[in-house]
Amino acid sequence: MKKNLLLVEDDSFITQMYLMKLEEIDVDVVAFANPLEAQKFLSEGTIQFDLFLFDLFLPDMTGYELLEWVKSTPKIKDVPVVILSNLSSQKDINEAYEKGAIDYVVKSNYTPNEVLRVIKKHLIEE
Repeated sequence: MKKNLLLVEDDSFITQMYLMKLEEIDVDVVAFANPLEAQKFLSEGTIQFDLFLFDLFLPDMTGYELLEWVKSTPKIKDVPVVILSNLSSQKDINEAYEKGAIDYVVKSNYTPNEVLRVIKKHLIEE
């Protein structure tokens, strides 16, 4: 069965790059540049997602705030969240895990293929 992934990333170049990479593993991706739009879409509950991939620096709301909202929303609180960010301090990483992320990927330290492996790992582990 095909997996569904929600990507929230405000950099259109990065979004397009990961959309192309995710085609390689036959994953349906819904992408948003604005977390408020993603939040509204998730509230409608039209698609059941297998994984969320969030940036942290986003307009209107941080990825941390979106992560907290997801983990406090009963219908989606069990969907795993992977953070994809350029923030690399241990403080940032720890905060993401404390708020419920299952993995943290520092964009500048990973190639797109390595990020794809992380995503595949979490989609298959379900």
